Amino acid sequence: MPGMTGIELAAASRLVRPSLPILLATGYAELPEGAQLDLPRLAKPYHQDQLRDRLDQLLGGDEREPLSDHPLAARPEARL
Repeated sequence: MPGMTGIELAAASRLVRPSLPILLATGYAELPEGAQLDLPRLAKPYHQDQLRDRLDQLLGGDEREPLSDHPLAARPEARL
């Protein structure tokens, strides 16, 4: 993302809308030094089932059927 990190975007977004749910999807094991945000994180690579589960937790969603039962879930490009 040019000009801003995801952490900076999250912090700026929370200034405008403090109750905004945010999920940080990152390939880094640790947040950069000085990052003070307490955000839920999802490590890359992840499967769409994992993303949906984390979003359901964050947004209070309902239990759903596993996406692994969906015909497209078996395709390698289903991993993000």
